[in-house]
Amino acid sequence: MIIQLDEYVEKGSELWLLNLVPVDERATLLKDKGNKEDLVLENLTIRNVVGNPIIRRDLINIKAVEGDTIALDHFDSILILSIEDGDNMMSSDSRALSSLLIIQDIQKNLKEKYQGSRLPCDPVAEILDSRTKSLLSVANCKGYIMSNQIISSVIAQVSEEKNINIVLKEILTAEGSETYIRPACRFANDGEELSFWDVALRARQLREVTVGYKPQNMTMKDAAHLIINPPNKKEKRKWRKGDVVVTFAID
Repeated sequence: MIIQLDEYVEKGSELWLLNLVPVDERATLLKDKGNKEDLVLENLTIRNVVGNPIIRRDLINIKAVEGDTIALDHFDSILILSIEDGDNMMSSDSRALSSLLIIQDIQKNLKEKYQGSRLPCDPVAEILDSRTKSLLSVANCKGYIMSNQIISSVIAQVSEEKNINIVLKEILTAEGSETYIRPACRFANDGEELSFWDVALRARQLREVTVGYKPQNMTMKDAAHLIINPPNKKEKRKWRKGDVVVTFAID
């Protein structure tokens, strides 16, 4: 994950690792007992923090062993990874959600302290058990990753059709294509009547693959059936300023 992240971020970015593992043991764990090479990073600088992610004081006073300190509202992104706990996935998810709730509360207090001058990022939690999904709305979790479900889906697709592995590698690696939300005016004029296939053809000429779209007057939730593989692709519609198109592209 760290190597992949290093390929995405800008040079000079920092990765703060907060967990209970002593610093002198982390290098060994990253090498997987010698099965992996040394971690060589070009864009990232790692900051090690020893602390408990479900203890409020450790999240308020984030201090790296190098001496640097940082507050939660200074991060551009926060990812809460589940701790491996054998087969007890619910226990791992409970800790992840506990950390999520504490972080959100600390961010809320920081936002009030600075009177909204700093907008904290929304933390993203890793969820292992699908049953935990029902609790996410209660926790006001705006972003989550169900890693086990993603891995299972990938394995299932590759087992049915091995050639799909080429497509998945293109989508899921830093070297491949990324997902973009493009303004519709990139492919269609305001008020122009085009079908989804027409827009897809224009996107292809720009070396992009269209996935779906969202009309300007619809929320992401209401447009869920249009964002990925929309129906009625042959029907023409008027494309308006504010419509967006979801594509895969290299840049």
